[in-house]
Amino acid sequence: MVQIYTFRERLAALPSTVRRRAEAVSARTSVVADARAVAPEIPRDADAGHLERAARRLLRRAAQDEFAREGVARVPLPEETGRTDLRRADVPGDASFHAFVEDLLSAVDIAASPLERDDAVALRDARGSSDGYGLSPEVASDLASYLLGRAFVLAEHEGEQGGELEAYLEEQAEQIREDVRAVLVRQVRVPLELKVARERHRRIGGGVGEEVPAPAADGTGAPGTDPSDLPQRARAAFEFAQNEAGRAAFGALRTGAAKAYEKYGHPRTPPPPPR
Repeated sequence: MVQIYTFRERLAALPSTVRRRAEAVSARTSVVADARAVAPEIPRDADAGHLERAARRLLRRAAQDEFAREGVARVPLPEETGRTDLRRADVPGDASFHAFVEDLLSAVDIAASPLERDDAVALRDARGSSDGYGLSPEVASDLASYLLGRAFVLAEHEGEQGGELEAYLEEQAEQIREDVRAVLVRQVRVPLELKVARERHRRIGGGVGEEVPAPAADGTGAPGTDPSDLPQRARAAFEFAQNEAGRAAFGALRTGAAKAYEKYGHPRTPPPPPR
Protein backbone atom coordinates (compact mmCIF):
# COMPACT_ATOMS: atom_id res chain seq x y z
CA MET A 1 0.00 0.00 0.00
CA VAL A 2 1.39 3.38 -0.98
CA GLN A 3 1.31 5.91 1.83
CA ILE A 4 0.66 9.51 0.72
CA TYR A 5 1.91 12.27 2.97
CA THR A 6 0.79 15.86 2.94
CA PHE A 7 3.30 18.71 2.88
CA ARG A 8 2.67 19.40 6.58
CA GLU A 9 3.17 15.75 7.48
CA ARG A 10 6.42 15.65 5.58
CA LEU A 11 7.56 18.81 7.38
CA ALA A 12 6.64 17.29 10.73
CA ALA A 13 8.86 14.30 9.97
CA LEU A 14 11.89 16.49 9.40
CA PRO A 15 14.27 17.66 12.12
CA SER A 16 13.06 20.89 13.74
CA THR A 17 15.87 23.06 12.32
CA VAL A 18 15.25 21.86 8.76
CA ARG A 19 11.49 22.23 9.24
CA ARG A 20 11.77 25.81 10.42
CA ARG A 21 14.02 26.62 7.47
CA ALA A 22 11.58 25.08 5.00
CA GLU A 23 8.66 26.96 6.55
CA ALA A 24 10.60 30.22 6.37
CA VAL A 25 11.43 29.68 2.69
CA SER A 26 7.79 28.90 1.91
CA ALA A 27 6.56 32.00 3.76
CA ARG A 28 9.19 34.20 2.10
CA THR A 29 8.22 32.92 -1.35
CA SER A 30 4.55 33.65 -0.63
CA VAL A 31 5.27 37.21 0.51
CA VAL A 32 7.41 38.00 -2.55
CA ALA A 33 4.70 36.52 -4.81
CA ASP A 34 2.15 38.86 -3.19
CA ALA A 35 4.36 41.86 -3.92
CA ARG A 36 5.14 40.76 -7.48
CA ALA A 37 1.42 40.47 -8.23
CA VAL A 38 1.22 44.24 -7.74
CA ALA A 39 4.68 45.23 -9.01
CA PRO A 40 5.97 42.55 -11.43
CA GLU A 41 9.34 44.29 -11.78
CA ILE A 42 10.24 43.07 -8.28
CA PRO A 43 12.72 40.17 -8.65
CA ARG A 44 11.74 36.69 -7.54
CA ASP A 45 14.62 36.59 -5.06
CA ALA A 46 13.71 40.00 -3.62
CA ASP A 47 14.45 41.06 -0.09
CA ALA A 48 12.58 43.67 1.96
CA GLY A 49 14.65 46.47 0.42
CA HIS A 50 13.41 45.60 -3.07
CA LEU A 51 9.80 45.98 -1.92
CA GLU A 52 10.52 49.28 -0.17
CA ARG A 53 12.15 50.68 -3.31
CA ALA A 54 9.22 49.50 -5.43
CA ALA A 55 6.84 51.36 -3.10
CA ARG A 56 8.88 54.56 -3.37
CA ARG A 57 9.03 54.22 -7.16
CA LEU A 58 5.25 54.01 -7.30
CA LEU A 59 4.91 57.34 -5.51
CA ARG A 60 7.68 59.06 -7.45
CA ARG A 61 6.10 57.99 -10.71
CA ALA A 62 2.67 59.11 -9.49
CA ALA A 63 4.13 62.51 -8.59
CA GLN A 64 5.55 62.92 -12.09
CA ASP A 65 2.23 61.85 -13.59
CA GLU A 66 0.33 64.32 -11.42
CA PHE A 67 2.64 67.13 -12.45
CA ALA A 68 2.00 66.35 -16.12
CA ARG A 69 -1.72 65.98 -15.37
CA GLU A 70 -2.26 69.18 -13.34
CA GLY A 71 1.00 70.83 -12.36
CA VAL A 72 1.88 72.02 -15.87
CA ALA A 73 -1.34 74.04 -15.91
CA ARG A 74 -1.22 75.21 -12.28
CA VAL A 75 2.41 76.27 -11.96
CA PRO A 76 3.68 79.29 -13.96
CA LEU A 77 6.50 78.01 -16.14
CA PRO A 78 8.87 80.06 -18.30
CA GLU A 79 8.31 80.02 -22.05
CA GLU A 80 11.90 78.97 -22.66
CA THR A 81 13.02 75.89 -20.76
CA GLY A 82 16.77 76.02 -21.15
CA ARG A 83 18.84 75.40 -18.06
CA THR A 84 19.63 79.09 -17.63
CA ASP A 85 15.97 80.06 -18.12
CA LEU A 86 14.81 77.60 -15.47
CA ARG A 87 17.45 78.74 -13.03
CA ARG A 88 16.39 82.37 -13.46
CA ALA A 89 12.70 81.54 -13.18
CA ASP A 90 13.25 79.70 -9.84
CA VAL A 91 10.00 77.76 -10.17
CA PRO A 92 10.61 75.79 -6.92
CA GLY A 93 10.46 79.09 -5.03
CA ASP A 94 7.06 80.05 -6.45
CA ALA A 95 4.06 79.95 -4.11
CA SER A 96 1.92 78.09 -6.64
CA PHE A 97 4.55 75.36 -6.90
CA HIS A 98 4.60 75.00 -3.12
CA ALA A 99 0.80 74.78 -3.11
CA PHE A 100 0.87 72.07 -5.77
CA VAL A 101 3.45 70.04 -3.85
CA GLU A 102 1.48 70.28 -0.61
CA ASP A 103 -1.77 69.30 -2.36
CA LEU A 104 -0.04 66.26 -3.79
CA LEU A 105 1.51 65.30 -0.46
CA SER A 106 -1.92 65.49 1.18
CA ALA A 107 -2.96 62.59 -1.06
CA VAL A 108 -0.02 60.46 0.13
CA ASP A 109 -1.26 58.43 3.09
CA ILE A 110 1.03 55.57 4.09
CA ALA A 111 -0.71 53.37 6.65
CA ALA A 112 -1.27 49.72 7.54
CA SER A 113 -2.98 48.26 4.48
CA PRO A 114 -6.21 46.26 4.84
CA LEU A 115 -5.81 44.94 1.28
CA GLU A 116 -5.35 41.30 0.43
CA ARG A 117 -3.40 40.33 -2.67
CA ASP A 118 -6.45 40.06 -4.94
CA ASP A 119 -7.79 43.37 -3.65
CA ALA A 120 -4.52 45.14 -4.40
CA VAL A 121 -4.37 43.76 -7.93
CA ALA A 122 -8.00 44.72 -8.55
CA LEU A 123 -7.36 48.22 -7.24
CA ARG A 124 -4.32 48.65 -9.49
CA ASP A 125 -6.28 47.52 -12.55
CA ALA A 126 -9.57 49.28 -11.79
CA ARG A 127 -10.80 51.72 -14.39
CA GLY A 128 -11.04 54.55 -11.89
CA SER A 129 -7.49 54.06 -10.60
CA SER A 130 -5.64 55.54 -13.56
CA ASP A 131 -6.00 57.60 -16.70
CA GLY A 132 -3.81 58.36 -19.69
CA TYR A 133 -1.11 59.72 -17.39
CA GLY A 134 -0.96 56.84 -14.94
CA LEU A 135 -2.16 55.92 -11.45
CA SER A 136 -3.71 58.56 -9.25
CA PRO A 137 -1.60 59.57 -6.22
CA GLU A 138 -4.24 58.12 -3.88
CA VAL A 139 -4.15 54.69 -5.54
CA ALA A 140 -0.36 54.74 -5.75
CA SER A 141 -0.33 55.51 -2.02
CA ASP A 142 -2.64 52.57 -1.25
CA LEU A 143 -0.50 50.20 -3.32
CA ALA A 144 2.71 51.51 -1.75
CA SER A 145 1.19 50.87 1.70
CA TYR A 146 0.43 47.30 0.64
CA LEU A 147 3.99 46.75 -0.61
CA LEU A 148 5.46 48.21 2.54
CA GLY A 149 3.29 45.91 4.64
CA ARG A 150 4.67 42.95 2.70
CA ALA A 151 8.19 44.35 3.12
CA PHE A 152 7.70 44.49 6.89
CA VAL A 153 6.58 40.85 6.97
CA LEU A 154 9.50 39.81 4.77
CA ALA A 155 11.97 41.62 7.01
CA GLU A 156 10.51 39.80 10.01
CA HIS A 157 11.04 36.45 8.30
CA GLU A 158 14.63 37.46 7.54
CA GLY A 159 15.21 38.53 11.15
CA GLU A 160 15.86 42.14 10.13
CA GLN A 161 12.76 43.70 11.66
CA GLY A 162 12.04 43.80 15.34
CA GLY A 163 10.04 47.00 15.71
CA GLU A 164 6.39 47.93 15.39
CA LEU A 165 4.61 48.22 12.05
CA GLU A 166 3.34 51.74 12.78
CA ALA A 167 6.83 53.10 13.51
CA TYR A 168 8.18 51.36 10.40
CA LEU A 169 5.46 52.88 8.19
CA GLU A 170 6.02 56.36 9.64
CA GLU A 171 9.69 56.12 8.78
CA GLN A 172 8.91 54.93 5.25
CA ALA A 173 6.26 57.64 4.80
CA GLU A 174 8.78 60.35 5.66
CA GLN A 175 11.22 58.95 3.11
CA ILE A 176 8.49 58.85 0.48
CA ARG A 177 7.51 62.47 1.12
CA GLU A 178 11.13 63.53 0.71
CA ASP A 179 11.30 61.53 -2.52
CA VAL A 180 8.14 63.18 -3.85
CA ARG A 181 9.38 66.68 -3.06
CA ALA A 182 12.74 65.93 -4.67
CA VAL A 183 11.26 64.50 -7.86
CA LEU A 184 8.92 67.49 -8.27
CA VAL A 185 11.72 70.00 -7.78
CA ARG A 186 13.77 68.10 -10.32
CA GLN A 187 10.80 68.16 -12.70
CA VAL A 188 10.97 71.96 -12.92
CA ARG A 189 14.76 72.26 -12.87
CA VAL A 190 15.82 69.71 -15.49
CA PRO A 191 14.99 70.94 -19.01
CA LEU A 192 14.39 67.53 -20.56
CA GLU A 193 12.12 66.35 -17.75
CA LEU A 194 10.05 69.52 -17.91
CA LYS A 195 9.84 69.19 -21.68
CA VAL A 196 8.53 65.64 -21.33
CA ALA A 197 5.91 66.74 -18.77
CA ARG A 198 4.71 69.56 -21.04
CA GLU A 199 4.53 67.24 -24.04
CA ARG A 200 2.53 64.69 -22.07
CA HIS A 201 0.13 67.39 -20.92
CA ARG A 202 -0.31 68.65 -24.47
CA ARG A 203 -0.74 65.19 -25.92
CA ILE A 204 -2.93 63.60 -23.25
CA GLY A 205 -4.61 66.54 -21.54
CA GLY A 206 -7.38 67.09 -24.05
CA GLY A 207 -8.56 63.50 -23.93
CA VAL A 208 -8.50 62.67 -20.22
CA GLY A 209 -11.74 61.12 -19.05
CA GLU A 210 -13.24 60.87 -22.53
CA GLU A 211 -14.74 57.64 -23.76
CA VAL A 212 -13.51 56.04 -26.95
CA PRO A 213 -16.78 55.52 -28.90
CA ALA A 214 -17.47 51.99 -30.06
CA PRO A 215 -17.00 51.67 -33.82
CA ALA A 216 -19.82 50.56 -36.06
CA ALA A 217 -19.71 47.17 -37.73
CA ASP A 218 -18.46 48.71 -40.96
CA GLY A 219 -15.60 50.43 -39.12
CA THR A 220 -16.76 53.94 -40.07
CA GLY A 221 -17.68 55.02 -36.54
CA ALA A 222 -20.72 54.79 -34.33
CA PRO A 223 -24.11 55.48 -35.95
CA GLY A 224 -25.08 59.13 -35.95
CA THR A 225 -21.50 60.35 -35.59
CA ASP A 226 -21.30 64.13 -35.60
CA PRO A 227 -18.48 65.35 -37.89
CA SER A 228 -17.50 67.83 -35.19
CA ASP A 229 -16.56 64.84 -32.99
CA LEU A 230 -13.94 63.59 -35.44
CA PRO A 231 -11.00 65.49 -33.91
CA GLN A 232 -11.95 64.15 -30.48
CA ARG A 233 -12.19 60.63 -31.87
CA ALA A 234 -8.83 60.94 -33.58
CA ARG A 235 -7.24 62.16 -30.35
CA ALA A 236 -8.79 59.31 -28.35
CA ALA A 237 -7.61 56.79 -30.92
CA PHE A 238 -4.11 58.27 -30.77
CA GLU A 239 -4.05 57.91 -26.98
CA PHE A 240 -5.23 54.31 -27.30
CA ALA A 241 -2.37 53.65 -29.70
CA GLN A 242 0.13 54.91 -27.11
CA ASN A 243 -0.61 52.31 -24.50
CA GLU A 244 0.61 48.76 -24.55
CA ALA A 245 -2.72 47.24 -25.53
CA GLY A 246 -3.12 49.71 -28.35
CA ARG A 247 0.36 49.08 -29.69
CA ALA A 248 -0.25 45.33 -29.60
CA ALA A 249 -3.61 45.70 -31.37
CA PHE A 250 -2.23 47.93 -34.09
CA GLY A 251 0.74 45.59 -34.49
CA ALA A 252 -1.66 42.71 -35.09
CA LEU A 253 -3.62 44.79 -37.59
CA ARG A 254 -0.45 45.70 -39.44
CA THR A 255 0.58 42.04 -39.58
CA GLY A 256 -2.83 41.00 -40.88
CA ALA A 257 -2.91 43.79 -43.42
CA ALA A 258 0.54 42.88 -44.66
CA LYS A 259 -0.49 39.27 -45.18
CA ALA A 260 -3.66 40.29 -46.96
CA TYR A 261 -1.71 42.62 -49.21
CA GLU A 262 0.76 39.88 -50.06
CA LYS A 263 -2.11 37.56 -50.98
CA TYR A 264 -4.51 39.91 -52.73
CA GLY A 265 -3.04 43.36 -53.00
CA HIS A 266 -0.26 43.05 -55.53
CA PRO A 267 -1.35 44.24 -58.97
CA ARG A 268 -0.77 41.76 -61.69
CA THR A 269 2.24 42.40 -63.83
CA PRO A 270 0.92 43.77 -67.15
CA PRO A 271 1.92 41.83 -70.24
CA PRO A 272 4.78 43.29 -72.27
CA PRO A 273 3.66 45.61 -75.06
CA PRO A 274 3.48 44.03 -78.49
CA ARG A 275 6.50 44.59 -80.69
